[in-house]
Amino acid sequence: MPSLGIFGRKKKPSETETRQKTLLEELCKDDKELYETLNHTLLLNPDQSMAEGIQFNVDKAQEYENNKDATKARIAYQAAGEISLYEGKLTQAQKFFKKAAEVDPDYAHRGIFEYFGNKDNAERALAVAQEYYAKKKKVTIEKEK
Repeated sequence: MPSLGIFGRKKKPSETETRQKTLLEELCKDDKELYETLNHTLLLNPDQSMAEGIQFNVDKAQEYENNKDATKARIAYQAAGEISLYEGKLTQAQKFFKKAAEVDPDYAHRGIFEYFGNKDNAERALAVAQEYYAKKKKVTIEKEK
């Protein structure tokens, strides 16, 4: 039962009642830029995304780009980059994220793609992403038992 304050209103959580960190927050530690980048580029359901694959998304992105649909092209390039990141193909991920940023220069969050342009940032993001996927996979396997 929630604790009630004066006048029967629910008390606001105190500073000592902090929420539990997510796995991604734990892995990124205090690096907010890394967290924001990976929060937008990690695959939530890798199996579903992998079904279509990188080439399907690249072909779609090029088709959308030829049809001057920058938003759909960006989304398809982002999907290709996310799959590449999942597969540990850093150079490929950098290429697709760069393309996503270029094709839709008005996208408000294009900084998440540009983050991968810096080699150190990209390597750190890949390391955290790989650890994230490994831990998520382990949790999934344990739940299935």
